[in-house]
Amino acid sequence: MSQNQEGLLFNFHGVSTPFSGRIKALNNVPHHELIKGPPGAALSVAGGWSLSTSIGSNHGEWFKWGATVADCKGEQAGKNQFRTTCIAQIADLQAKNDPFLFEADLIRLKMVSHHDGGPAGASRIVPAEMVFDGVRLNGQVIEVHHDNDFSNFPTLTAFEKEYQTNRAFFAKHCAHFKQAEADFGKALPRTSGGFVVSTFVRGFDYQGERRTGNTLALKGFGTLHFGEVLQKADNRRVTMVRLEMGCAMAASSGAGEVDQNGTWGT
Repeated sequence: MSQNQEGLLFNFHGVSTPFSGRIKALNNVPHHELIKGPPGAALSVAGGWSLSTSIGSNHGEWFKWGATVADCKGEQAGKNQFRTTCIAQIADLQAKNDPFLFEADLIRLKMVSHHDGGPAGASRIVPAEMVFDGVRLNGQVIEVHHDNDFSNFPTLTAFEKEYQTNRAFFAKHCAHFKQAEADFGKALPRTSGGFVVSTFVRGFDYQGERRTGNTLALKGFGTLHFGEVLQKADNRRVTMVRLEMGCAMAASSGAGEVDQNGTWGT
């Protein structure tokens, strides 16, 4: 916790995870196995600098990765001004569901959050870098396209106002909600845990076609989810790639994830 001259406390929070996951079944037989992924980084409530790097490893014949970086910094930028910067990076990622292979030369996410003005100030949490480099499925290149909505609207309040008043913005983001929940002018639907589910990915090129949305399914491999965002008033959790694999192996994993916010206390 960081205390300013007025006695207010700022509680830092930042977590960077290059890759983690678990195996659920092999050949339709339940098989509960945790994937021992590369090291992550996390801040204490006092802030500071947490940094972890690795040269790469593998988990069986299914998952393999190269160099990783997990980097979290929590610092004071001025009077009643605090900043959190988190980076999650992984190179040469491979996920195999025989005979199909997902590959990524580099996945990198950098998020920066600004907490200014004491408890009355809104937390501005924005992506500074979003890199999908050399992403391929079964040898076919996936070129991911994203927008800057989470930079242009750095708070949930601003994001929700745009959703309620801009029909084009509403049309982009309502696809993540059930039709009965998506109603122009109304508040963003929340999950039971209070999160708004969204994405910064608008589409991708694959096999010579432009596709909309942020998911790609391949029978025999599973489904890729790109650029997922869970957000609350003072928190954004971003996952660059989530893999839900089925058939020969059922597994769930995520690559390039950052979860950060900050809260004020007394």
